[in-house]
Amino acid sequence: MTDTITHTPSPPDLPASQKPASGQNPANTREIILNTAEHFFAERGVAATSIRDITGAAGVNLGAINYHFGTKQDLVAAVFTRCLEPVSKRQWALLDEVERESGGRPPRLEALIEAMIRPSVERSFAAGKRDTAFMRLVGRCYGEPNPEVERRIRSLLEKVWIRFAGLVSRSLPGLTHEDMYWRIRLMVGAFHHTLLTTGREGSVPPEIKKGLNAETMIRRLVTFAAAGIRAGA
Repeated sequence: MTDTITHTPSPPDLPASQKPASGQNPANTREIILNTAEHFFAERGVAATSIRDITGAAGVNLGAINYHFGTKQDLVAAVFTRCLEPVSKRQWALLDEVERESGGRPPRLEALIEAMIRPSVERSFAAGKRDTAFMRLVGRCYGEPNPEVERRIRSLLEKVWIRFAGLVSRSLPGLTHEDMYWRIRLMVGAFHHTLLTTGREGSVPPEIKKGLNAETMIRRLVTFAAAGIRAGA
């Protein structure tokens, strides 16, 4: 992963809550760096963001990056861990809930899909407002052409997705392993593409975007994914 790029576009404007304040308390420096890096990674992607971009926007020097994180790869790992670890834990807890409610019977497919989708979508609409940085960061999770990013994401999410696939197999025992792989992969692709593009200006017609909220998005994604996974099973 390179620390520099050429022909860098103008940095995206940080939200006011993420901009460093004058005389910033050193205790908050790590959080400021994480917020800034998350914003850049979400807007541009990891490869297109340099350490210089981050230090300039965060109002810190290279020494602060080295002190708190070490390398750019370590900073990338910290950003994705902070973003995805709570999502993975919530997914696991919701799958526990689905299993309890099924009472030993095959769990309902729609409930399983919702357990996997809800944590990210709710976080994306925190306090009733679209968190486009989080949306895009999650949307980039499987689209970053970077082995280190892929490895980090896999370590955070693989266990819960393996559990999800096993529960879907119980719900739809007729699916072959190959069908299961592709249908879940296509579900993940649709989900991440939706999060990545929904926050972009002009990506959703105004009359549709006006009524967009967490529950609406969850319902539409679950309906679409369940139909695709169940088709012909």
